Amino acid sequence: MSPRPPMLAVAIEPARLAAALVDGSGTVLVRDRVTMPSRDVWRSLERLVRRVNAAAPESVGGFDRVTASCVGPVDEQAGTVSPPYVPAWSNFALREHLEELTERPVTVASAGAAAAEAERVIGEATDTRSYLFVVADATVDSACIIDGRRLRGAHGNAGSIAHITVDPDGLACWCGSKGCLEPYLSSIALEAEMNRPLRRVNPSTIERAGIMLGRAIASMCATVDLDTVFVTGGVIDAFGDQLLDVARRELHTRTRLPNLDGLRLVEPVEHIGPLLRAAALDGPAPSDSEPPVSAPAGSEPAGSASIRSDRPDRNGR
Repeated sequence: MSPRPPMLAVAIEPARLAAALVDGSGTVLVRDRVTMPSRDVWRSLERLVRRVNAAAPESVGGFDRVTASCVGPVDEQAGTVSPPYVPAWSNFALREHLEELTERPVTVASAGAAAAEAERVIGEATDTRSYLFVVADATVDSACIIDGRRLRGAHGNAGSIAHITVDPDGLACWCGSKGCLEPYLSSIALEAEMNRPLRRVNPSTIERAGIMLGRAIASMCATVDLDTVFVTGGVIDAFGDQLLDVARRELHTRTRLPNLDGLRLVEPVEHIGPLLRAAALDGPAPSDSEPPVSAPAGSEPAGSASIRSDRPDRNGR
């Protein structure tokens, strides 16, 4: 049986657009990225996709499918995305545009969904049947795996805790509501509130973030009966054990049901980069093998040769 052609993986984050060709074993053949433009976002992504495809080795012979992750919320059924901080992309028909561009079938899901799927197939959740996976970065994204399958819901956002109310009448959120988890845990909101970078955060802000994270996780675990929660991202890196210790303390206070005894809050040891997360939406398990690739002429440097070790900074770069 001949090997399956590679896929095109696309990752859309608040600070950047990234794309890669990934073969069936999970090896990244070529990749590139650009800073999120202030205008003409689709045109930038279109050029990026064409550049990655043009840089593919002759032996590859093109790709036969596309997987795209985007910071939520998304609508998997309609193939549309509404990433915060990208105003021009409110209900943007990403799947339709990518299908027209590539003439290939396209899968679109949230960044949280992609992260949860990747952790299940190549991360530390390979032996965990049910869990919540939370990414606290420029924004907050999350998804649930239940009995080995991802919850989707009506639109594909099941398991998102960013807009769980953790403080009624609290901080204003970009969604228009107040007291959501997002403004207490996303780096964009925190840095705007503090008017300084995360590395200069004061202990009281970390304490507050941990409390709000614990509250949101407690609500989700009580609702869908979970015993494991993975948390990762730039905010977790910046705030460290202090944040996690506070979140665990809050969980202990708020999870009194017997089925929630032993609830684990875990920070994965190894980071899976956004492109491999997007590739994991295809289903087959990517491998750890990611040899260096040459960036196309005129593109931004791709950074480290391994996406798994190429952790974005707190702004997603």
